[in-house]
Amino acid sequence: MKNLFTYTALLLSLLTLGTSYGQITCDSITAVTGSYLNTSKDQAMNRIFISDGQVYRAFLRDDEASEFQSTFYGGSTYRIATSAGIKDNYIIFEVFDSERNLLFSNEDYEYAPYWDFSVENSLNVTIEVKLDVDKKVSGCASVMIGFAKQN
Repeated sequence: MKNLFTYTALLLSLLTLGTSYGQITCDSITAVTGSYLNTSKDQAMNRIFISDGQVYRAFLRDDEASEFQSTFYGGSTYRIATSAGIKDNYIIFEVFDSERNLLFSNEDYEYAPYWDFSVENSLNVTIEVKLDVDKKVSGCASVMIGFAKQN
């Protein structure tokens, strides 16, 4: 009975540590994503993107994908920033309109970690993220959206 209690306590401790480590890892990846909202290049150009306040995160394995919904309002410039680790090219992200027409894929741009674009008319979109399994087979994916501050 004592051994059963010891093994149960050990198992619960390992699960708790694993969950805490995963949270720390996702928090670190979110910090990387946030750094793409305002890069040194943006600072040199006196350009500022302000986060919409949301952080979209998902833990992905193998060829899993996660989708996030957003609305972009006409007359604004936006940046979608993504990360799944310390390298820029771990994540594949695509943006679709409400009819599932592909508007953007970072696969066409060497897996760039962010995309800047302007919207003439408001539109609802789906942002789909997945890992490039040739580079990373599991981990946290993070997405942030910023809008350009008007000077």
